[in-house]
Amino acid sequence: MTAYSTRLGPGTLTLGETESLMDASCQLANGVVAWDKDAEDPITVLCGDTVPGSVTYSSTLSGNFLQDLTEEDGLVAWTWSNKGVAVPFTYTPNTAAGATVTGTVVVDPLDVGSDEDYGAVMTSDFEWDIVGEPTLTFGAPEALTADAEAEPEPALA
Repeated sequence: MTAYSTRLGPGTLTLGETESLMDASCQLANGVVAWDKDAEDPITVLCGDTVPGSVTYSSTLSGNFLQDLTEEDGLVAWTWSNKGVAVPFTYTPNTAAGATVTGTVVVDPLDVGSDEDYGAVMTSDFEWDIVGEPTLTFGAPEALTADAEAEPEPALA
């Protein structure tokens, strides 16, 4: 297998329903959809066999947002107005790579202010629970699509 890597960005993060969509793409400094595994211990029975413990998975959308405190309709205000609400999300970490994660998150309000020194850019770490399982969709990467549609380079004589 060939080694591949993908860098974060440029990408998109949208939150909410179409009619009230919050585009958080320009406030997101970093983000990740992460899985957590909760596994019970296996049980060894008298005959020596082992019965595996049950396993459940849960996931979160987490990262770091820049605080937009000059915007009444900005992301910080939106999270305060939508705290505890389950909203759909679409996260594309790198548009050119073509993979997108969709699902539903429960919004927690972002912190306001900073524990950094005077003059620091204020940011808020966040971790929002994903309801159910998120869906990972692989699309045609823009770079590959553009290459496939491009005219072939003429051979040098």
